[in-house]
Amino acid sequence: MQLRLPSAHAPIWVLAESVAAAGFSLVSMLAIGRVIGPHEAGIGTVAIAAFLIAEVLVGALFPDALVRLIRLERRHAESAVTAAVLLGLVLGALLALLGPVLARQAGEPVIAWLMLALAPLLPLAAFSGTASGLYLRDQRFRLLSTRLLLGQPLALGTGLALAWSGQGAWAMIAAQTVATLVTFTLMLRGGLGGVGRGFRPRLDLGALRALWPVALPQLGGAAVLSGKYRIFLMALSLIVAPSVLAISHFAFRLVDAAVAIVWQTVTRIAMPRLCALQADRPAMATTYGDLAQLQALLGLPICLGLVLVAPDLVALLLGPRWADMAIAAQIVAAGAALTFLYGDTTSLFVALGKARRNLQLALVTLALPLAVLTLTRPQTAEGAALAWVVPSLALPPVLATIVLRELGRSPLWLLGRIAPGLLAAATMVGTVLAIQHGTGLAGWPRLAAAVAAGGLSYGVVAWLALGRRWPRALETERPQPADPGPSDADAVPHAPARPRPEPATSTLP
Repeated sequence: MQLRLPSAHAPIWVLAESVAAAGFSLVSMLAIGRVIGPHEAGIGTVAIAAFLIAEVLVGALFPDALVRLIRLERRHAESAVTAAVLLGLVLGALLALLGPVLARQAGEPVIAWLMLALAPLLPLAAFSGTASGLYLRDQRFRLLSTRLLLGQPLALGTGLALAWSGQGAWAMIAAQTVATLVTFTLMLRGGLGGVGRGFRPRLDLGALRALWPVALPQLGGAAVLSGKYRIFLMALSLIVAPSVLAISHFAFRLVDAAVAIVWQTVTRIAMPRLCALQADRPAMATTYGDLAQLQALLGLPICLGLVLVAPDLVALLLGPRWADMAIAAQIVAAGAALTFLYGDTTSLFVALGKARRNLQLALVTLALPLAVLTLTRPQTAEGAALAWVVPSLALPPVLATIVLRELGRSPLWLLGRIAPGLLAAATMVGTVLAIQHGTGLAGWPRLAAAVAAGGLSYGVVAWLALGRRWPRALETERPQPADPGPSDADAVPHAPARPRPEPATSTLP
């Protein structure tokens, strides 16, 4: 029997990429760090952290703006790529100049050389990040996922080879270099979403002005979100003991690594589909409902599963000294579950031409935990978790109200879309509690039985609630070439999403 891969536009590639990203991120950190040791890993982390901050700035500037623009022309694509690469050159030079400063502060001269080695990668990362917007506009999910599915194994292998040969922190730099080069090569050879042939660098200020209304708020939001956690930890470090800080950090990262899979998957699918329907509000509402359903189906079992098994998981992996981490993780996971009940507002606001809301929301999610932290000054990981989770408790009702008003739908409509996830999650919770309290098992057998039985019950009930089919959002939207018209030959049309009939309020059989 011949094995057939999913099509180039199949959303399942996005899910595969997100799961692999979470796995490789953890494995790479642990595997290379274990070989080179804490000291060398700390040195490499300084350089990598500085590079990744700059990479966010150059890579997140234009992609969403390119996806959202109704009539994308060659001048928009070429100007965006050119501007991003120029910014990458500037930030690369600044990164190289910053190296000696950080090296002196850390007392490790090698940091300057590590950052000098990373600096030339920033223009390549800028090109790749901007080009990804063109491919996302065309919903070329297989190409986008190949960046990680191919690049990360090669990067991990290279890093481990250098680590085993005694190269220390350079192993981390080599891994980052390989990942960046693989991504750049794939983005360069992909055709740039229809504008690759005859591509030439240029800066059309009018074209860039058309991109700014989305590009600048999205960049600001990305910068705030990427720095939010670091700022919170720095503020927390001024209040609590180092042991409480470490427990809080581990708890937050445990939840974040899990829920990031959902956010990355849904946003990658949602952005091009919703933007393609920006002129058809009813079809946009139908598609948004499908995406909200997928988000609930993916997010609820992860979050509620962590709430249920965190005590066993932490006790078995880290021991009794980390017991407070389980409580903190349960609080954060329970709060995160609420954020999966109303869909992907980030992509919706971009599609509606209201990207500034994303920056405003990012600032609110930064300010609220810091305000609570300042007022309550918690001394435990549980208190820190309660401060961190405040936005997850306060914002969902507000955002759900805004979404329903924009789409012209009722709360019952949204409830009907997420009903399969809610029903399956309730069944999973009952199953896991029965395993934990009714079987007499303990330790690894209880954890394994809870995960297996909970996952099986969730999958069966979700499948039945969906009518024995995959979620609509995971169906492939096949792009149809559009005729740009005789007077607009350089236009690059959206890969149009197929409008679907509005489903019934409830999707339960």
